[in-house]
Amino acid sequence: MTRALILRTVLVAAAFAAGTFIAWWMVPVAAAAFGYMTARDRGGPIVAGLAAILAWGGLIAWNAMVGPATEVAALLGGVLQVRPSAVYVLTLAFAGLAAVCAAVLGRAAYGVLPGAERGQAD
Repeated sequence: MTRALILRTVLVAAAFAAGTFIAWWMVPVAAAAFGYMTARDRGGPIVAGLAAILAWGGLIAWNAMVGPATEVAALLGGVLQVRPSAVYVLTLAFAGLAAVCAAVLGRAAYGVLPGAERGQAD
């Protein structure tokens, strides 16, 4: 990985973490915008997915230090009939998959929305 790719992933993760403080659905909204902005780059959706996993992983780790995250995971794991560790895995998978799907949709919108440069000669 190059430094630029690592920096891009960390910056997008910070944006996802900040957006999560507004609402959880800001991750797909921001990922769609990121997918639109990076429509010509090859790895935009993958960067969005990894950044979402990093962002939510950081938020879960922070909540584990300051709050009862383990008790909540145990309670939710009991409701879902899975181990508490699976709650963390499913949460991170949800964030990553939502970001990848939204970034792919944002990338697809790049060629459909008016005003988007398509790289064609006029």
